[in-house]
Amino acid sequence: MTRASRAGVETRDRERRGGLGTVALAAGILAVGTCWLGWPGVGLGLVALVVGFVGARRAFHDPQRNGAASLGGFVLGLVGLIVGAWLVVPGLLGIGTFGEGLTLDECMAQAQGQQEERMCASQHLGEYRARYGDPGGSGG
Repeated sequence: MTRASRAGVETRDRERRGGLGTVALAAGILAVGTCWLGWPGVGLGLVALVVGFVGARRAFHDPQRNGAASLGGFVLGLVGLIVGAWLVVPGLLGIGTFGEGLTLDECMAQAQGQQEERMCASQHLGEYRARYGDPGGSGG
């Protein structure tokens, strides 16, 4: 085999080995590393999931490819996505932890809107009922 043909074979082998698996693995590692920030973990996790899935699928259908990096990126992206979503979704749905560890007065003083006032009332329900009556209006 000549030197030129050997270089061509090595180039094709490198193209088959790298590519999507490397991108998926890098995105997955970044997703896990930034998942505690919320949105960056969700975004990078989605990228790692998609690229890792495509890379693993290609590796499954082509025995010359190694899908380990793609699969690793997929798994790490899934972890980053789940942890990031666990932090983001409560804020989007308004069921966050606003007012935890505060008294009713402190919580109401910091509340900026009816939603946060309702969260204070639900967290300090006994004290709220003693002061203001039954917020549910069951009226007995």
